[in-house]
Amino acid sequence: MEGKLGPVPLNGTLYLGQEQDRLAGGTDAQQSVSGYIAQFNLWNYTLGVAQIRNMASCVANPRGNVLSSDLTEFEEANAESEVVPIDTFCKDQQKFVVYPLELYVWDARDFCRRLSASLFLPKDAESNRRLFEDSGRFSEVCDSRSYRRLFLGAEGEGEGPRRRWVSQGNATISFTAWAPGEPNSGANDNCIVLRNDMPKWGDVQCTLEQCFACGTSKSSFIFLRGICRQTEHEIRFLIDGYVNNWPFFRGYYGMAVYNTGDGQWLFKDTGVNATLAEMNMNHPDEYPVGRSKWQVLQPFCDFSLGEEITLGLSACTIKEFMCSDGSCVPRGVRCNLREDCRDGSDEENCGIVHFSGRYASHRPPPGKTFKDVLLIQPHVHIVRFSKIDDINLAIYLECEVYLTWTDRNLQYKNIKEEEAKNKLSEEEVLAIWTPRIEFLNVNDGILKYLKSGVFARRTGEPRPPEFNDVKMDTMYEPTSAQLVQMTAYSASFSCNFYLFKYPFDVQECGLLVKLASADVSVIDFSNATVIYSGPRKLPKYEVMDVSAHQGGRTGYAVLEVTFTLERRWSLLVLTIFLPTILLLGIGYVTLHVKLAAFQVRAIMTLTTLLVLYTLFNQVSSDLPDTAYIKMIDMWFFFCIFLIFSVIVIHAVVEHLPQTGSREVAEAKTATPVLAFAEEKATRKTRLTGPFVMRVMSFYVYPFIICVFNLAFWLAVFNL
Repeated sequence: MEGKLGPVPLNGTLYLGQEQDRLAGGTDAQQSVSGYIAQFNLWNYTLGVAQIRNMASCVANPRGNVLSSDLTEFEEANAESEVVPIDTFCKDQQKFVVYPLELYVWDARDFCRRLSASLFLPKDAESNRRLFEDSGRFSEVCDSRSYRRLFLGAEGEGEGPRRRWVSQGNATISFTAWAPGEPNSGANDNCIVLRNDMPKWGDVQCTLEQCFACGTSKSSFIFLRGICRQTEHEIRFLIDGYVNNWPFFRGYYGMAVYNTGDGQWLFKDTGVNATLAEMNMNHPDEYPVGRSKWQVLQPFCDFSLGEEITLGLSACTIKEFMCSDGSCVPRGVRCNLREDCRDGSDEENCGIVHFSGRYASHRPPPGKTFKDVLLIQPHVHIVRFSKIDDINLAIYLECEVYLTWTDRNLQYKNIKEEEAKNKLSEEEVLAIWTPRIEFLNVNDGILKYLKSGVFARRTGEPRPPEFNDVKMDTMYEPTSAQLVQMTAYSASFSCNFYLFKYPFDVQECGLLVKLASADVSVIDFSNATVIYSGPRKLPKYEVMDVSAHQGGRTGYAVLEVTFTLERRWSLLVLTIFLPTILLLGIGYVTLHVKLAAFQVRAIMTLTTLLVLYTLFNQVSSDLPDTAYIKMIDMWFFFCIFLIFSVIVIHAVVEHLPQTGSREVAEAKTATPVLAFAEEKATRKTRLTGPFVMRVMSFYVYPFIICVFNLAFWLAVFNL
């Protein structure tokens, strides 16, 4: 015979079920077959297409002319042989495992699902017969209830003779083996059982507890996680037959998990004939499906003698999370604040932070490299302004300060897209480093903490799942996540109000946030942002621009958050300027009162002056004391001066020399010539008072008011 490397020498040893990488490569337990070998034939010529097709369809069974396992005797080592008809290889024979465990039908269905199987339902008479015979070994446990032995995987729909029996796939079953008189169509008999006296079926109530069988297929394998193996294929197990009259789990590479018969389960490596670990169940009839504790009997992997370890046995893939009972849920629902596992185990041990090696919580983590400064991204959220105090030069507000950084000394678990679901516990917050901030312009020390928390923010993709991980957590590298510290404050901050243009002033105030954990040689601010989410129009001000920039006042990083407040002056115009203009009008009107009514003119102007001064005091009391003169002061000074000037004019006019009308009349009666001469001499004197009043009222007074108003408003809107 010729091979790729030349003639194959004879008189050697051929190992069936042992992979050979080269000629005379020896044996390797890790490369041996754990399964079935049907036939082995060797020919010294090439087979034709028709021969291969006939062999594949079980039409023919040609033997090898050089070597055939059907004709040559082989030595069996750790194997058993069985002679079956050739058509057995072309039959889709149903496989099953009977479990001597009494459960409700829905619990039995769930148990099979956790083992990558389904509640067994025979599809032909041969499978039904084998099920009856195999289940007979468990008659002491399963035959305790009348004629019933095993639940079968079908249920009834409807009532009476028209009841339809369907499989778990909701398809009508094609094969039935009803016992005489069955189904009896009871009102609640919607489940099928295999009888214990004959391989026949009966219908019963689903509310009973009964043994069952799980049907398996070629893809019905499960995984044993928590051991150290190089490939995922090495942790696969099959439910393959019975040991000590208990179903056992056989690994692809010589490992086995089986029951000793008294409730104790053993984990054994048959390749080296060593029992590695043992476990005693809480109840003797339980199975080690799911996550369970084992006691190490012999050191293996990194486990030491006597150590308690956790192993997980289930059908869950690496894209799923294994619940404690062995059921599977998507990995994404792990630690999502909702119990998706029936036992709630998906919400257990939901810590976000995973510490790897030594960790120092007293000092900041490094930047991109161990020599770089750690950059912290600040974000200030101004929630609302509760009060703006002009008198005390202070602003009361509520804000939230977010600090985001990357801790390269940490790893993370099960981070969700929703940041609110990634909150670290109080224990985790105390165990990690977090930045500390101070406010430099807090007014009178009024600072109140409202709430705080640290969250993890996902910024990258998780690591590929580790198939040996029994916890089945989704892990993230340090660069794939960030930590976000949120602290909410209610505080009073000082602000230097400049009130020269009051009430048309615009104020610029802000917050000074200092990063107090370390100086800028260790940590620093970067990419600062700020938002304001409250109403823009406040009772006295309107919030305009809001911005943030980094200051350099000290050796520590300082963030300056500034916001512009524009005073809403419409109401102040109505309560200050309009009344003063009206009062000026009243003072102006007194210039048109008859000269003889001096008392009326005096009372009106004095009252106007007093009201104006009172209004001035009231407005001044609502403003802080300043050393500089404000424009509102200039306005009131001018108004008071004008009213004062009107009073002076009234006094001056009253004391000007005038000739009364009664004396002139008497002079005209007594001596007409003398009266005429007298009137002519005093005409100029009689006209002086009205003339002064006319000039002041129609020219001087309005002119002064117009010029001052023009100058005042130009200064207001241009300074």
